[in-house]
Amino acid sequence: MKRKVEANIEKTYESIKKCVPHNTVIDTLEIVKQVEQYRHFWKPEETKVVLLAESHVYTDKQDYEIKCNRLIMNKIIPNYPLRFVRFVYCLGYGENELLDRSIKNNRGTWQYWKIFSSCVAGNKRDLGFQRVLRRGTSSFLQRLRNKVNILRNMQEKGMWLLDASIVGLYRSGVKDRKIKKRIIESCWHNHLANTISESKPKHIIVIGKMVESILGSNLQKLGFPFTVTPQPQGARGDSYEQLENYKKYQGICARYCRTTSSVTNYKINLRNTSISEYFQ
Repeated sequence: MKRKVEANIEKTYESIKKCVPHNTVIDTLEIVKQVEQYRHFWKPEETKVVLLAESHVYTDKQDYEIKCNRLIMNKIIPNYPLRFVRFVYCLGYGENELLDRSIKNNRGTWQYWKIFSSCVAGNKRDLGFQRVLRRGTSSFLQRLRNKVNILRNMQEKGMWLLDASIVGLYRSGVKDRKIKKRIIESCWHNHLANTISESKPKHIIVIGKMVESILGSNLQKLGFPFTVTPQPQGARGDSYEQLENYKKYQGICARYCRTTSSVTNYKINLRNTSISEYFQ
């Protein structure tokens, strides 16, 4: 993460602390910086579509002490951050088998993996959910490989996940909608607006009606076209309406993220391999 970005994060974090009541539980600055490190690891060279969500999930200090298995990570994606945070770009979120110690309530945000899979799908008839979900790919190592392939595909094609808030709003001490609004507005003016402007995306997909209600007018002023989709955590199952929303991601990304070269799948063959066999 570049020093300019880090300075903006520090400035934004200090402004957030002024927005919330004293002793409100939010992520530490160290955790916020770790989330941004994950985010910038996957920043495309040319951003074509921005996925603009609300925030990551609040991560406490105890969970942050846990790390992803260095041996597995070095085999699959060297130089990747190892600290655990509740953020979809952290591969240990939702995958206890990758961690040096299991965490309770570590289901991850599987809905966002369905979004990611939809974004890189070749067509709307097969969005590839089975590759990243446990019920479709029971092998942890194969599922992990599939996730890395999707993230590489997104990066090469120019898709990047940004959040309206740099601190986790889910499961944090921030419950009041007015305070959430002040946090998001502070993040916009101190950090996010510049990040989007400098990225110059061809299209923005706003994930969640609350983000659109707070930032919609600001997004219009930037001049980049955007589409609003429902927050996926609010829906259950695979209803027709939910599936149609995932198809929107595929359609928008297929339109704006065309590439002249195909993405090469990661070459490590993990299929039908146990963890113990993997390191022999």
